[in-house]
Amino acid sequence: MYMHNNKTWTMNRQSGISLIEIMIALLIGLLVTFGAIQLFISNKNTYRVETALSRLQETGRYIVDTMAREIRMAGFNGCSSRGNITPNIIANDPPPYDGSNERAVQGFEATGTNAWTPTILAYLSNVRDGTDVVNIQRGDDCGAQVTGNFEPDNANVQVSFPNNCGFYQSQPVLITDCVGADIYQISNNPKNDVTGGNKQTTAHGNNVNTTVNLSKTYGPDSSIFAFRSYAFYIAPSAIDANEPAMWMANWVPNTDGTTTVADYQFLELGSGVEDMQILYGVDTAAPDEYADTYVTADTVDAGNNWTNVRSVRVNLLLRSEDGVTAEPRAITFNGAVTNTGAGADNRLRMVYTATITLRNRLP
Repeated sequence: MYMHNNKTWTMNRQSGISLIEIMIALLIGLLVTFGAIQLFISNKNTYRVETALSRLQETGRYIVDTMAREIRMAGFNGCSSRGNITPNIIANDPPPYDGSNERAVQGFEATGTNAWTPTILAYLSNVRDGTDVVNIQRGDDCGAQVTGNFEPDNANVQVSFPNNCGFYQSQPVLITDCVGADIYQISNNPKNDVTGGNKQTTAHGNNVNTTVNLSKTYGPDSSIFAFRSYAFYIAPSAIDANEPAMWMANWVPNTDGTTTVADYQFLELGSGVEDMQILYGVDTAAPDEYADTYVTADTVDAGNNWTNVRSVRVNLLLRSEDGVTAEPRAITFNGAVTNTGAGADNRLRMVYTATITLRNRLP
């Protein structure tokens, strides 16, 4: 304190932060930052696991729903339940099987390296080794009533219109009266052949059929349905060849007269499908119309017992991208433990199982 011109002044001395205080502050800051980073990493890992789990659930549900819808309708021909009709086929490009109720469901059991029993369809390529394959055949949900040109040698069958069935040129269709049936390819463009506002022509000319003649006369109690054939199988994804995916091969024949890979459209239903194993519920009783035992496709085929298949049990193993889990997780699938030992990865896996009843094989 000092005086100047009768005024008193006081000097304040300011002290600085010590080195120890600085080090403590830095340590506290580092601890807070480390905690924030750990919280971020933990939240990020949780988010990755939850995202992977959500994708597995979404993919699994979609695939199971798609397969169940087709398998459930296997053998549908617009008629009463279990109508065992073998259609007469005049289409130039015939379906993979005879279109009968017997082959409405056809399975293929993986029995070895690149081996299936019975032999898988020729148009299927890159099927994942050790996984099963199933083929479904049925009439479409939409049908149109036959209204004119009933003679079997008349190539211009008329059906009710509008019918919302979307018939198109070269499309395979099933015409049936629940007693007999024919499968032919439409030779005209039905969209341009609507007459009188209530009739549509679906011709079966010999330009896309082996003959213009159907097997019988179909009356007004007959209907026409688009004929469907689908195969479900696992093959490399189109997006990432290292990832297995579920595929659906849809039979869409052209007009070249032979059934080849060109007669199919291939749709990827979802990636990350590692394995598919299928069992078939067979009615072995005398008969009670219900599945008594579940066996593999080769067992059904050995007994020529496809007619007695009443249900299909689909088992799917789905996996996420690698690096989702902190360590390898073992999982039981099809009675065996997988993802253990050398080569185990850090993927999240989920098992889906669905037992699907064949509606058209029940009373």
